[in-house]
Amino acid sequence: MNGASGPITQLATHNDLVRRTEQWRAGARLPLDAVIVPASRPAWNLDQAITLARASHCALLILCSHKAKPAEVHELLADRDFNDAIVVDLPAGYGHKLFDFRALDSLKVDLPAACSYYSSNLSMKRNVGLVVARMLGWRRIFFLDDDIRDINPADAHGTVTMLGSCRTAGMRVTRFPDNSVACHAHRMTGGLQDVFVTGAALAVNCQQNIGFFPDIYNEDWLFFYDDAAHGQLGSSGRIVTQLRYDPFDDPRRAAWQEFGDVLAEGLYALLGRGLGFKHATREYWNDFLYARHTFLQAIRERPEMAALEIRERLLRSVELAQKCSVGISPEVLERYIRLWRQDLHEWRRRLAGVSQVRSPDAALRALELARSTGSRAIDAARPGPAAEKVRTTLPFSTPDYYDVFWSGASQHSEPTPRWERRGARNGRGAPPARPGSADVQAGGVPAPARRGFRNQDRVYAPTEASPGRAASRALM
Repeated sequence: MNGASGPITQLATHNDLVRRTEQWRAGARLPLDAVIVPASRPAWNLDQAITLARASHCALLILCSHKAKPAEVHELLADRDFNDAIVVDLPAGYGHKLFDFRALDSLKVDLPAACSYYSSNLSMKRNVGLVVARMLGWRRIFFLDDDIRDINPADAHGTVTMLGSCRTAGMRVTRFPDNSVACHAHRMTGGLQDVFVTGAALAVNCQQNIGFFPDIYNEDWLFFYDDAAHGQLGSSGRIVTQLRYDPFDDPRRAAWQEFGDVLAEGLYALLGRGLGFKHATREYWNDFLYARHTFLQAIRERPEMAALEIRERLLRSVELAQKCSVGISPEVLERYIRLWRQDLHEWRRRLAGVSQVRSPDAALRALELARSTGSRAIDAARPGPAAEKVRTTLPFSTPDYYDVFWSGASQHSEPTPRWERRGARNGRGAPPARPGSADVQAGGVPAPARRGFRNQDRVYAPTEASPGRAASRALM
């Protein structure tokens, strides 16, 4: 790879790092072995995952915590007459030696205090899903967050089929855009802002040399970093919807995200210059932190571009992000990369030693977990899925910025044309924001959603056989 010249900046898009739809083999279809959902919302949010698993004739692994109650999940599964599901109630504070990332844990005391504003088990759920897949011989899995809507099974299958040439492949989450608070603020004040492949709708080839999800914001970008670096990350270009929330309802979210956002944006900016993580030195981070400060300050200098009703909260969020950014040292960023690579090497060694087992129950026992039977009574004081009103998807009303980038726009942040700006604001008179994700908690109570800090039928050729199919059928 050739290094690029010019000033170091935060890029507005990373779409040059992904493979495109046109690289699918015409008429091919690779089977999907399992849909894996890190569930945190009430059970009715799992309808999309059930529909996808049924259409794919595959297993469904649901890892529950927070508002996702196993008894209610089983009730929903019975209502939908779906049997191929493994439901697990992940205990609070769950840990296992396979998920012991000691190198990164040693750095936590040196991270900005804002990194402890929220606690999340999203990374743990996804890592559990990866190990269960390896134990059961599942070749291809699809991670699907429970706030994703409008997922067309045919489009998901097309994304999975990209695993024939890619190690990971994702779908586009543009409605509501999947960005950090800072990037939402950039867009809403007139900046051109892309979205990137996300762990919220991601196909993974589990027989490859895969990474892990670190316990930090933008954990998915670190998970598929090596794939992006080696041209093994695919983007099918298919669109799904994420449930709307207010990214500025709690300014602390922007501060909580800042370290992970700087880390991921800095690493991928290096890839955009043709350089890998070994070039992420303290000198580089010093330059990138200055670029990040310039990026955030530019947002604060054009508040009049944002809708009046969000302006004050937007500015407060960016202000807290700046305060956190000032406390991030180039040395800590450099150390994080080194320790992450140490843990990644150890993770891959452990994963290579994982043996296949005959049943999901055996896999869960090996991880000191157990399948939920659904026998626990539902709390009478809390309405069940049937009693709760299912909210409709509230798609974001901006133009599709992702299409702007794929049509050849500049990679660097530029002012948005006037015709795009009006749509880029969080529309006046918009419906009330939905409550945030329970996957992230602050002070023991549900905190705002992690997203933004984190839904045509086709004719396919005959499918290939999958060695994991037998294991996925041994579910009952």
